Amino acid sequence: MTGYLYSILKPFANFSQVPFIDGQLYFIPLGGSGEIGMNFNVYCCDGQYLIVDVGITFADDSTPPGIDVICADLSALRSVRDQLVGIVITHAHEDHVGALHYLWNQLKAPVYCTPFTASVARRKLGEAGLLDQVPLHEVLPGSLLELGGFQLEWVTLTHSIPEPNALVIRAADRTVFHTGDWKLDPHPIEGEHYDDGRLLSLGESGIEFVVGDSTNATVEGWSGSESECRKALHEVIASQPNRVAVTCFSSNTARLASLGDIAHETGRRITVLGRSLFNYLQTAKATGYLKNFPDLVPTEDLDYLPKSEQLILATGSQGEPRAAMARLAKGEHQDLLLEPDDTVVFSSKVIPGNEKKLYRLYDLLSQKKVRVITEQDAPIHVSGHPCRDELRWMYRALRPKVVIPVHGEERHMASHSQLADEMGLGSARVVNGDVLQLDPTGVNCIARVQTGRLGLSGSSLIPLNDRALSERRALADGGLMTVTVVLDKKARLATEPQVQFVGVPSGDIDPETLNGDLRYAIEEILSEQNSRTLQSDDGLRSALQREIGTLVRQWLGVKPKQLVNIVRL
Repeated sequence: MTGYLYSILKPFANFSQVPFIDGQLYFIPLGGSGEIGMNFNVYCCDGQYLIVDVGITFADDSTPPGIDVICADLSALRSVRDQLVGIVITHAHEDHVGALHYLWNQLKAPVYCTPFTASVARRKLGEAGLLDQVPLHEVLPGSLLELGGFQLEWVTLTHSIPEPNALVIRAADRTVFHTGDWKLDPHPIEGEHYDDGRLLSLGESGIEFVVGDSTNATVEGWSGSESECRKALHEVIASQPNRVAVTCFSSNTARLASLGDIAHETGRRITVLGRSLFNYLQTAKATGYLKNFPDLVPTEDLDYLPKSEQLILATGSQGEPRAAMARLAKGEHQDLLLEPDDTVVFSSKVIPGNEKKLYRLYDLLSQKKVRVITEQDAPIHVSGHPCRDELRWMYRALRPKVVIPVHGEERHMASHSQLADEMGLGSARVVNGDVLQLDPTGVNCIARVQTGRLGLSGSSLIPLNDRALSERRALADGGLMTVTVVLDKKARLATEPQVQFVGVPSGDIDPETLNGDLRYAIEEILSEQNSRTLQSDDGLRSALQREIGTLVRQWLGVKPKQLVNIVRL
C-alpha cells in the first residue's frame, strides 16, 4: 500500500499522536523521499526512535532570497525527543550529516558514525560551538551495536567518500537493509572494497526490507569505476599546455586522490581554492586517507610557477555564486586571474536545478577564452550511486521481500519501484511524512506526520512558508513602494503624500510624473473614504494598498510590495 491515500489526510502534528502498535517496526522519512538531498529518516519500535542521517539540501531558483541551506522540519519529533535512542550517520556527505549542528538542540541524542564521518561532524560541531555538548561515538565499519531495542550492523559499501556504510537494522523480529548512498565499484581509489560475501550471506540469512538509494534508478548499466574516471582525467590534464583548474564535489575524496596522482605524473603542483575543499582534504589526511597527496602550493606563490605546472582545485562545481569557481569566472577572485588558453575542468555531474547557474558559468569562462571541459566532452566523472544493473545485483544478493525506494525525486523512486516489480519483489512508494508499518505481510501506510522544510536565514531556521520569507520573495520579484500619509485631527491631509520606490523600474514613465500622478491618486482615494475608514489605520492602509497597487501595476506592469505609513498629528 502506498502513502498517497494518506497524503490527502491531515497529518498528525507529532509522533505521540500516531497509533503505533507495540511489537511492530515503523519507518518514517522526514526528508529525502521525493527529493535528492535533506535525508532524514526515523525508525520506531516499542516507543523508541532511531534516526538515520541528518542532512541538508541547498537552495534553488524556487527558494526565497537569502536562503542557501535547507533542513527538515522536526516539529513532529519534539514530543518524543526523550525517547530517541540515537542518531546514526551513514556517511559524511552534506545531505546526510550537514544538518547535525543546525538541528542538534532539537534532538540531543547520542551520535554514532565511523571515524571519517566523525571527523567531519566534529569540525562542523566545533564551528557551531557545540562540540562539548554532543556525545559523538566512533563505530568501526563492520561493527555490531545495540541501541535500545534496535540491533545495528554496519556494512561496508563503496561510494565517492570514505567509509560509506549500509545499516542492517533488526527490531521486532524484522530485518531492514538501509543502504545509505552506495555503488559497486570494483576498483575504488580510496577506502575499502565492498564485501560481496557479506551481502550474499545477509541474503541467505533473510533480509525482509530494503530502504534504498534511487538516485540513478532511471539509468541502465553500471555507474562506472573511479579508476576509469582517473584515466580520463589524466588524458585531459596531460594534454593541456597551460594552467588547468578542476572543480569537483569537495567531499569526493577518491577524485582528490586521483588528482593528486595526476599532478605528480604530469609535473604539476596543486593549489586549493575554497574552504570546504580544503577542509575535506585535511579531514581525509587526518584520518589516514590521501596519504600520497602532494604538498599544496600557497596561492601567493603561484606567480613563481610556470602556468604549465599549475593545477588548481576549486570549489563551485554546481555554480554556487560565492564559491571559488564562480569568482574565477567573474574575474573577482583575490588570488588568481584566469587567462586565455587556460582550461577549466568540471569533474562532476549537473545536479537537477543547477543548470542555469552552470550554463552562465560556462559562458563567463568562454568569454575569457578559457577552455571548458565537462562530462559531455570526456568521461571525467562517474556517479557515486547505483545504476539499474547494480540494483539488480544487490537485490539478487539480498533477496528482500519488499523494496522501499527513497533518496530520489518521484521519477527516480518510480523507476526504482518498477525495477523491483520486474524482479518479482514487492515495492512500496513513500513520501516524506508517511508512517510505514513494516509487517510480515508487507508494508502498510498507517498515517502521516507533519513535515516540511526550514531555511537557514542568518542564524535562525525559519519555515519556508513563513510570512517573512514570502514578503522577502515579493520584494525580490517586484521591489518596494513606500507611501507616507500625514493626517490632521480631522483625518485630512496635513501635507503632500510622499511616495518612494526601491528596486522598481519606472520604464518609459518619468519618475517625477509618476510620483505626481500617485500623489494625486492618493488624494482622490482619501476623498472617497467614509469617516469610519478614515479613522481606522488598518482600514485606511488596506484601501490605499489595494487601490495604489492596482494603479502601479497598470502603469508599470509590476506590483511592488507596499509599505503604507499613516501618521496622525
